[in-house]
Amino acid sequence: MQKRSGAAALPDPAALRTFLEADRTPVSPPDILRAFGLPTHLKAALRTHLHAMAVAGDLALLHPGRLKGITGLPETARAIITRMGRDGLPLAHLPDDPRGSTVGLVTPHLDGNLLIPGDELILRLRPATGRTRREGRPIRLLSTASRQIAAVFQPANPAREESPPSQARPDQLIPCDRRLTRPLNVMPDDASPRPAPGDVVLADLLPTQDGQPPQARIRTVLGPATAPGMPAALSLLTHTVPTEFPAAVEEEACRVAQMPVPQDASEAASAPSSERRTDLRSLPLVTIDDTTAEDFDDAIWAERTADGFRLIIAIADVAHYVAPGSPLDAEARKRGNSVYLPGRVVPMLPPALSAGVCSLKPGDDRLCLFTELAITPTGQIRSGKLGRGIMRSAARLTYQDVQQALENATTPDQTASPQPDFNSSPALAPNAPFSTLPTDLMRTLQAAALALQADAIARGVLSQPEEEYRITLDEDGQPVDFSLRERLPAHDLVASFMIAANRFAAEELIRHNAPGLFRVHPAPPAPSGDRTGGPRQPARMQARYAASPGRHYGLAVEHYAHFTSPIRRYADLVTHRALLATLERDARIAASLQPDRADLPALAEHLQLTERRAASAVQTCQDRLAAIFLTPFIGHTLQAHVMAATRSGLAVTLTKTGTPSFLSFLALPDDSGMHDDSLPMRSDLSSGTRFLNSGLLPVVLTATHPAQGTLTLAPAPRRHAS
Repeated sequence: MQKRSGAAALPDPAALRTFLEADRTPVSPPDILRAFGLPTHLKAALRTHLHAMAVAGDLALLHPGRLKGITGLPETARAIITRMGRDGLPLAHLPDDPRGSTVGLVTPHLDGNLLIPGDELILRLRPATGRTRREGRPIRLLSTASRQIAAVFQPANPAREESPPSQARPDQLIPCDRRLTRPLNVMPDDASPRPAPGDVVLADLLPTQDGQPPQARIRTVLGPATAPGMPAALSLLTHTVPTEFPAAVEEEACRVAQMPVPQDASEAASAPSSERRTDLRSLPLVTIDDTTAEDFDDAIWAERTADGFRLIIAIADVAHYVAPGSPLDAEARKRGNSVYLPGRVVPMLPPALSAGVCSLKPGDDRLCLFTELAITPTGQIRSGKLGRGIMRSAARLTYQDVQQALENATTPDQTASPQPDFNSSPALAPNAPFSTLPTDLMRTLQAAALALQADAIARGVLSQPEEEYRITLDEDGQPVDFSLRERLPAHDLVASFMIAANRFAAEELIRHNAPGLFRVHPAPPAPSGDRTGGPRQPARMQARYAASPGRHYGLAVEHYAHFTSPIRRYADLVTHRALLATLERDARIAASLQPDRADLPALAEHLQLTERRAASAVQTCQDRLAAIFLTPFIGHTLQAHVMAATRSGLAVTLTKTGTPSFLSFLALPDDSGMHDDSLPMRSDLSSGTRFLNSGLLPVVLTATHPAQGTLTLAPAPRRHAS
């Protein structure tokens, strides 16, 4: 048989891409040819072959620096569409770019698909100019977001008799996802339900060609945007948060929830070393959470010692119930975290676990993973140990309960002896949370927390509390009040204990060289002058998950991990498994618990996305509730904090509800030349600085849009002295 020569002898693109993506070691054309057993005289043909692959987007997923000795290849990158620009063109994030660059797409279509937020694709990047946002042309879709769109129905607007037919507008859908800026034309279909004007519907996005208006077919009518529960439902729909558990996952959760809890720690004596447990039921461990919480991840206890404090932080042992690779595990990983919306919770784990056997409910025996820390009077962690335990929460306390106890001279509801027998205590009455607790427990917890807080201040931690609003819903689920959530010393008490446990967990991972997920928070860039000519505040960097340890700037610690919330965060479950592997003497069992080091970078990126998705879903739900709440105030003057000035207007936050909104410069009074096109841009931006410096700005609410969770604002008319 005659041997192939030239380009015909080269491996096909799929085989070459598999080879290049399998490793990170830099390779040159001769290295590639040798790996495939081909002669080096094919270098020129291979370069041509690689160039064609780059044009097709086949090299976009290679590790940076994988190819060496090859120049002139088109620059391609993996991208995730985040939103649509005002011009209707998509904007995308480059997840593999450490700078977190945003790229503008030159077309909203690819292969007959309208690109929407959540789509992952390969872009061919245009050369950077340094003056404007980079642009890219979509080459290939890697994955697509759901094509089922929640939208508001707007009936057709027929042209008047005296108007040309071209002015007629068909039935349209206005997307509820405010990242989608283009209306969708309704595809006529006799089988589709007919909604009332203003109803929210679910519609299927249809394939469209470039230059054609996007179309959708109505599938279901959901009802008015102001219906009870609609704000939460829309926020979950527009963020594609999974709300239903597959049957196999529910069945597994119910099965593992029936596993008996050992009644005596000695029962586990023959178990693997990582399963052996310390009996903590004699300690008055307490949970401290919000009033509405049902998933109690953590419980705390402390006592004074001769040289400081002894702390025990007990965390729900979710790893005992959720086996790696199981359907339960796969679903928890996909969700990434629980989502807490006003009036609704979407748990990461089925309720049989999240609100059942994993939740550290008072009076019930529960399995836990605990850290025992010895700290100095000034809050430094002197030593610590990790173990598995059996515990029984002595009380379910709220932050308000604890705050009242700290403020009172004596502990409320004090009726029992200072040292009750917690090993035989029955379930506690909910109206007497302190009745069986030692008299000095709250004061000891407070003293230990103050020591930890003193150490944090000494490290240079800067407290930057953010305003958070509590939304009160009536029995029908409608918003009736927005009020600033009070940050109590009791919140800081619990946070101090959790931070200490998380720090210790990270140090244990590093001490054992164990694979795990770390929480990394980069330092902000140095302040510099901004475009308005004034000083610019340091940018607030976002903490993120990483497979390698790094400094946490916000907490001023060298290493940090999430360990204390495995019921609601998958990253914490990964940390638990990694730490349990360090306790296991059997190498085979340890290997089954240990996370796959090669999988951690992709897992860190996925959990970063689910974390942002949850935060965005919560914010948009609050915004939708605010739009409903503020509808009676249309036409009224409200106060807004000016948060930032952009090229096109002011980002503001209403003081009444904490709702973010936007006020275009075009709506502001023209008294400073800010709309004069003959003046340089600095004039426009310096006007923004003037509003920033003014702090509060009176605005008129002109419209609310509950389906999108947006408001329309106008500047309040000026009052002139008479």
